[in-house]
Amino acid sequence: MRGDQQTMPMEKHCLVCGAALSLNVPSGHCPKCLLNLAWSAHLSEIPTQSQESILPPNLKTSPAIEDEQLFGDYELGPEIARGGMGVVYRARQISLNRAVALKMIARGEFASAMLVARFQIEAGAAARLDHPNIVPIYEIGEFRGQVYYSMKLVEGGNLAGQISNSSSPFSNEDAARLLIKIAEAIHYAHQHGVLHRDLKPSNILIDASGPRVTDFGLAKVLEEEGGITLSTATLGTPAYMAPEQAAGRAKEVSTAADIYSLGAILFEMLTGRPPFQAESAFGMMRQ
Repeated sequence: MRGDQQTMPMEKHCLVCGAALSLNVPSGHCPKCLLNLAWSAHLSEIPTQSQESILPPNLKTSPAIEDEQLFGDYELGPEIARGGMGVVYRARQISLNRAVALKMIARGEFASAMLVARFQIEAGAAARLDHPNIVPIYEIGEFRGQVYYSMKLVEGGNLAGQISNSSSPFSNEDAARLLIKIAEAIHYAHQHGVLHRDLKPSNILIDASGPRVTDFGLAKVLEEEGGITLSTATLGTPAYMAPEQAAGRAKEVSTAADIYSLGAILFEMLTGRPPFQAESAFGMMRQ
């Protein structure tokens, strides 16, 4: 009879891939997805030297081209940044004779359709924003199967470098002055329907005119997602992610997640370290 039936515990599944989990697993992620999360968190720390072994296959240096390469309307210079999805080169736009930063997918023409779609969302999200504290996009295009976009070249490094190279934390006044400009830029993005979702010191470039937010690689356009279904995987940098984002609850991520990241950045400016530290991404997420 129904009254004699025992209540069986509900199954638990990985928040990312849906694999069955033991009920005593606290993170909500399977070992494979935890490993992927930890790996993605470290990708942004890869050194940015221009090594032939890590260039996109269609951009490897040839003996005939040493310091610069032609890429459509651009002459490529040295690599200046590399992350989990893209690589950024210093370049010169030939037709306008201006220096730019040129970003393309790190895997080149071998990138998956999902990665290309994410890259196009990033470019489109950033291109719709016109604010003095957001790095402006100049052109979005494709050349020989490699999608790319060019943007303003910001000289002067990023906030992460300023924090790590400083002998002491920012003063309250300097930190507040800087954060106000960053917050105004993010508020502007929110007003135009764009969430950043990966705010961190290395994504804030600084020049003589002040801070400029860049790298909308995990941006979400609120009213639409470019016609694709985005994964619910935990994406971002754990030290600056809001709890709902760290747990992989993508549908709950809102403007509040960017505001949380701003608070984490302010904390680091004032103390010299992120608000949470651990030996692994998993350990950080449990704090």
